[in-house]
Amino acid sequence: MEKKVNYIPAVRSKIEKKVGIYCRVSTNDMQQLNSLTAQISGLTRLVATVDTWRLVDVYIDIASSKSKSLRKDFARMVEDSK
Repeated sequence: MEKKVNYIPAVRSKIEKKVGIYCRVSTNDMQQLNSLTAQISGLTRLVATVDTWRLVDVYIDIASSKSKSLRKDFARMVEDSK
C-alpha cells in the first residue's frame, strides 16, 4: 500500500533584534559634519536591508576620542543596551 506524504516546510521564526546606530565625529567643521551625515545615512540604509532588525535609536557624538566624558550619546547607548 502506497502512503501519501504531504511535505510541510519549516517556517523560521523571525526574531526581531533592536538595533542602535552610533556615529561620531571629532570636530564641528563642515567636512566632519558631512562625514557624520554619510555615517548615519549608510548605517540607516544597512539596517533597513535586514528585515529582522528594528532601528530604535541613533546616537550621535561630536567629540574627540580623547574626551570620553563628552561622549554623552555613547554613554546613553551603553545604558540603553542594558
